[in-house]
This record gives sequence, structure tokens and C-alpha cells, in this order.
Amino acid sequence: MLQTLLRRIYKIIQSLLGVIGIYFVATRVSTRNRPELVNRAVWRPFVFEDYWRSLYLSTQALTGGVATDNIYRQCRFYSTFQMARYAASLHSGDVIECGCWHGHSTVAIATILAKEGFTGRFHVFDSFEGGLSSFGAKDQSFFRLSEQEQRVQIKQFESDFALVSAVTEGFGFVELHRGWIPQSFADFEKRPIKFLHVDVDMYEPTKATLDFFWESLVPGGCIVVDDYNHAIFEGATRAVDEFLEGKDPKLVYKVPMGSCYIIK
Repeated sequence: MLQTLLRRIYKIIQSLLGVIGIYFVATRVSTRNRPELVNRAVWRPFVFEDYWRSLYLSTQALTGGVATDNIYRQCRFYSTFQMARYAASLHSGDVIECGCWHGHSTVAIATILAKEGFTGRFHVFDSFEGGLSSFGAKDQSFFRLSEQEQRVQIKQFESDFALVSAVTEGFGFVELHRGWIPQSFADFEKRPIKFLHVDVDMYEPTKATLDFFWESLVPGGCIVVDDYNHAIFEGATRAVDEFLEGKDPKLVYKVPMGSCYIIK
């Protein structure tokens, strides 16, 4: 009863402050969550929206991705969108995305490709059922999530095929592939690709995706792994580090706010 009452009071305070333009959020402090104040005036796009931040916000609103919005995600996508434009400038090759959730990054990347006159195909792989893959031995993180916490994470990222189909239907070059990774790769005919966006969180699908598409990536082609250095989904980091053993890409850039870029 007390928790319910406190939540109601919190919501009322939020609403009242919102009326006068103050955005207020309270969060529990724990070993996994130590919030800090951020001075948004330090980073210019927060004050004067440029193309990349505007694209982030407009595609977020279209796909309903506000629930997981935070400064880390904004910074990751701000950079990822620019890498997509770089890849679009390469002479030939298709574009691949593995893991799309509500289609936020999908619509943004498709918008960039359309603007750059992309003539290939944009293949999007997702289970579109059941959320994330299960946590395996190599997915265990420093924080040691309980079984209940793991189930919450898995369920949170459940995709909706109808929603993603609806928000991408205006792009004639987008193809959605339903099924779990890597099983869904079985019927996919390999072809040259120039951009690969990997956002599947877990070790097994991340490693399988990198292994499957690496040889198809054209010289200068780019891979973005969204979950690299994520402290909860450490399996993605392990998958990338293992994948890179014995390979010699032109560039491996580990982004400070999460994710990494690999240029072949």
C-alpha cells in the first residue's frame, strides 16, 4: 500500500513540474544504478538540434521507443546513424540489421539510405516473438541477474512484426526476416554487404551474426555492435572480442558510451 501511494505521489509531482517545463525523474540507487546529473548545455545538439538528433527523435516518436530513451542510447545512435551514412556511400552492397525491437534504428537507417539514393536491399532479422534469446553461460555479467531479472529483460525487448512492418512499409527496399538467429540465416543467400547493425544483446546470436556475415562484408564495410561494453549484456562484448581474434580489420573503435565499430 505504501509503495502504491508513493508512486501516485511521484506521478503527481512529475505532472505538476511538467506543466512549468521541468522534467523530473527519481530512480533507485544501487550497485547497478548510480544516476548522475547531466548538463545538457555542454553538448551542442542538445541545445540546437542537428540532423542526427532530429532523426533520432522523429523516428523514436514514430516507433514508440521512449521507454528506453537515455543519454547513452542517444549518443550511440547519434554515431551509428553517421556510420550508416558512411556505409551508404560505398559503391555496392546490401545492408543488414540483426535485432530491431520496435524498429527505431531500422526506420532511421532506412531514412538515411533513402536520402543517399540506396539501390540495394535492407534485410532486417528478428525473432518477432518472445523477446531476447535466453541467457547462456557466456551472458553472465558482473551484476549476476536473478532468474526473475533475466525474464524481465528478455520480455522487455519483445518485437512486434505488425508494428515494424507498418513503420517500414514506405521503404520499398526493406525486407523483414522472421525467426531466431542463427536459424533464420539458413535460407538467406549470401551477397555483398556494406553495413551490418547488430543489436541482439546475447553472446550466441551476436557471435553467429558476425561469423555469418564477415566474409560478405565488402572492403571498407562497417559493422556496428550496439551492445558492446554493456554492463548487463556482457555476452555481446565477449562475442565481439572472440570474433576479432586472428582478424585484422582496418579499424576497431570502442565507443565511450557503448557499442563498437569495426571497419573491414
